[in-house]
Amino acid sequence: MKLQNTYIKQKVAFINIMLLIVLLICLMLNYLNINILKKEDDIIAIISLLALLYMSYLGCPYFKYDSEGETLILKNEKSFFPTFLVREKQSDFPKRKLKKFAIKNKFLLKKRLEIYIFSTRVQTGQTKIYFDISYLTKKQIKDLNISLNKVINDNKQFLEEKQRKQIEV
Repeated sequence: MKLQNTYIKQKVAFINIMLLIVLLICLMLNYLNINILKKEDDIIAIISLLALLYMSYLGCPYFKYDSEGETLILKNEKSFFPTFLVREKQSDFPKRKLKKFAIKNKFLLKKRLEIYIFSTRVQTGQTKIYFDISYLTKKQIKDLNISLNKVINDNKQFLEEKQRKQIEV
């Protein structure tokens, strides 16, 4: 299954640019002591700054998921270069390494996908990877959930068959 939300990436980039322009204009007008809306200039600047911070808090707007083939490909991507507090991530690993996953609802409508994979690089035997999925629709999250559950069920069946073959031998 392939899942991506390229349309939202462009919308978020446009909104970020508009908020940044509004913020810069308000700061410039405040610096030059030009009061167009009197006290509302400061309020508009604060609101646009808070909106930029909130959009950065929600994380990367672009999410790509591909489960076709033998590997799982997951990718988070920024939509606009000055979005700080946001890290782009990309991970691809064999489907058989997927141990479990969780979709977490965080504070202020933030959604995060936590992927646990088998790893021999760490002592615990598993690695946790986070992906921001705040901008996905409910249907996309449901489809992602179904696809990841299918991969986990296939992994369990494969392990059971492998154990049966070992017992027979």
